[in-house]
Amino acid sequence: MNGIEKILEHISSESASECAAIANDAAEECERVRAEYAKAEQDQYWAMVNDGTKEAERRLERLTSLAALESKKHVLATQQDMIVAAFELAAKKLVELPQAEYIEFLAKLACSASLTGTETIILSSSDLSRFGNEVLGAANSILSRTGRNASLSLSDKPADIRGGLILSGGDIEANCSVDSLVSQYRNELSPRVAAELFE
Repeated sequence: MNGIEKILEHISSESASECAAIANDAAEECERVRAEYAKAEQDQYWAMVNDGTKEAERRLERLTSLAALESKKHVLATQQDMIVAAFELAAKKLVELPQAEYIEFLAKLACSASLTGTETIILSSSDLSRFGNEVLGAANSILSRTGRNASLSLSDKPADIRGGLILSGGDIEANCSVDSLVSQYRNELSPRVAAELFE
């Protein structure tokens, strides 16, 4: 082998070694870059998962709060309906008292509302036709027993009420209808009714 061939062989051998080293370095760099991107990809994936989980938790919390608020509103509305129904039942029971008790109730209403003892009792059409004169007699009797003027009269025209009475004296009218009485005491008694119903 002559000198040129040896030199060429030596150069070729060095080139092959250098090429192998470069290829090896390139492969290692590729692997490092691949690993780096894989880690970045994993980090980004888990960051997105964490963000999504946090957003889902926030949404769930908001929806739970809204559901709790709606539930409270519904419970309060139902409780209010039950209180209204309780007062409606009270008014109905007053109107449906046994006749003797109802007459006494109306007579006492007239006496407690009377200022002069000369007012006019106005009843519902049903009460007027059934026992108007009895209410008048009982009211005047109570006034007389207590030493007051007992000159109440009975209107032959009924009031547009379902029960109770209206006491009219000149320009002054006392609304003692059952609905008016129940309404008058509703604010005062609602807390007690609620306590009885819901505690």
